Amino acid sequence: MGAKKKHVFDHRTNRNAELGLVISASARIQILGYLDNYQIMNIPMLEQFIPLHKKTLNHHVSLIERSGLIRGHYIGNTYFWSKNEQMLDEWDKIRWSFTFQG
Repeated sequence: MGAKKKHVFDHRTNRNAELGLVISASARIQILGYLDNYQIMNIPMLEQFIPLHKKTLNHHVSLIERSGLIRGHYIGNTYFWSKNEQMLDEWDKIRWSFTFQG
């Protein structure tokens, strides 16, 4: 795999590419839709709606979290994710690419 050479492109172009990566997988689109409808999630919740192994789901959620669209936090001993409220403009930017269904 070659170098990404992010320094060659401006911030906006790099950010759009990062968001493109987030929505390039059906599972991630489904996860974003679930989160948009239910506001909070954890891996066991996702397993009920998306028929993938928990390690696979965790990989997809981690990629979305790295993009900054979601934030993780503990409630008791359980790790949950929710929308990053500071990124609502970003959510609107990617909303055109899919229709949320619950």
